[in-house]
Amino acid sequence: MDAEDAYEFYPCLVDGAPASIYVNLRFESEPDPKLDTRYTVAIHMRERGEHGIGTADEAAAINLVEEAVITGVAADAIAYVGRLRTRGIWETVLYGPAGHADALRGIATDRAGDRTIEVRSEHDVSWSYYRDLLLPDAERRQWMDDRRMVEILSEQGDRLTTPRRVDHQLAFPTVAASEAFVSAATALGFALDRTEELTVRVHRLDPIELEHIHEVVMALADAATAHGGRYERWEAGITT
Repeated sequence: MDAEDAYEFYPCLVDGAPASIYVNLRFESEPDPKLDTRYTVAIHMRERGEHGIGTADEAAAINLVEEAVITGVAADAIAYVGRLRTRGIWETVLYGPAGHADALRGIATDRAGDRTIEVRSEHDVSWSYYRDLLLPDAERRQWMDDRRMVEILSEQGDRLTTPRRVDHQLAFPTVAASEAFVSAATALGFALDRTEELTVRVHRLDPIELEHIHEVVMALADAATAHGGRYERWEAGITT
């Protein structure tokens, strides 16, 4: 793993089906134009699991196939950028120079046992697949931020189910926009903490279980967006 790698995972829906995406964010600012071909190694899972993204045992087995693929083509300047799991298919996605589909197919087939393997390659100098499918949208990025906060508190022994004061900070382009947001937030049960220049802080009592706090955050984020603002962050004291 390169020191610049920045791997993240998140659940989502792809074409209406449950999916899990694991992506290396290091390439989102500057994809390498020399890596102009996208390779997809699609592995059909033996065990689809309840949501079609596989079981823990299946993940452990296919991860070995994926590691072999990544290692096997590393010398050919082929970069692993992530994976998509959905509908019983595990897709390993790489970018590199053209002409390596057969090598990838051979490595994957050799390690996958009796699992069906499909290898696809496509010219994609703009990395459109990586940008449009693998990278998280704004809502999923916020989910990842919320998950990190919840994990930090949980690691310190927090009882996530206990309601406590949660402070939220948002920013707005104009005073009028911030005032309109405060009215909307008040209707959602939030109390105004303070308005400082174009920054607004509001608070409410909430538990910080991930799915709950994420819904709270997105309600505020949507209200802010409606008035040209943006959600910045939340913080809460530890409850043990």
